[in-house]
Amino acid sequence: MPVLAIAQSTTSSANTRTTTETTSEAQITRIDTSVVLVAGVPVVVDNPYGDVRLRFGGYEHGIDAHAVVQQPPGASVIAMQPAMVDGQYRIAPRLPEGSRLADGQRLDLVIFVAEGHPVIARTEQGLIESRGIRADISLNSISGDMAIRGTQGSIQARTGSGSIEASLGPAPAGSTQTLATGTGTIILAVDDTLDAHLEMSTSAAFATEFSLQVERIPGQEPNKKAIAVIGEDQATIIVESRRGEIRLLRWSEFTSTDGKPVDDRKVESDSD
Repeated sequence: MPVLAIAQSTTSSANTRTTTETTSEAQITRIDTSVVLVAGVPVVVDNPYGDVRLRFGGYEHGIDAHAVVQQPPGASVIAMQPAMVDGQYRIAPRLPEGSRLADGQRLDLVIFVAEGHPVIARTEQGLIESRGIRADISLNSISGDMAIRGTQGSIQARTGSGSIEASLGPAPAGSTQTLATGTGTIILAVDDTLDAHLEMSTSAAFATEFSLQVERIPGQEPNKKAIAVIGEDQATIIVESRRGEIRLLRWSEFTSTDGKPVDDRKVESDSD
């Protein structure tokens, strides 16, 4: 077994705590940062080195960021320097200019975001997962997968080749939301309270538990479009995968063993 050494933890006046563990294979550093923000300040998370997980962080305006850095011996150090830039709170870890990511080197982030702070998150190959965010979110990745649940706001999600799984509640009235991937599968779980019409397009297959109006468009990519109206037609949701399957499934609320409602969604299909 590797020998584990734990370095001394430090806390700065900027509410940052760093803990380092060293094994024979890599140094693991955990960086915890907490900051209070003015109401409504957007949060930008730009992480080219790993995953980004967004979580609901309560009602007091602030951000709690937790980073785990895996640092092989001899690798350049990834700097974590969150800061206010042009009216946005930016969390954008970076290697020194001219350095490349070493084999086995990565940085993963978990960000707790208070209510009312819009989030912009970007990765390259890393996963973006969003749970319970109470504001608008904009997610972008070159090839990473995305998982979205419990958002109380507008969603814009785009990935070049990753898959997208999303469970949606009622769409904000008048909003236009987008879920788009180049080649990945999109799995979308909704119910009759969605109150939106969906405009879906793909060159692969549609799988659905709702009624669709399908139009074929020979010679184009995507070569099929479909429309579904779920609940009242009060918003628009665009769902597009050029070559991946689109599954539009139904979810239902369920209760725990003590009879209390669970704030979660369960897809009524085993196809996913």
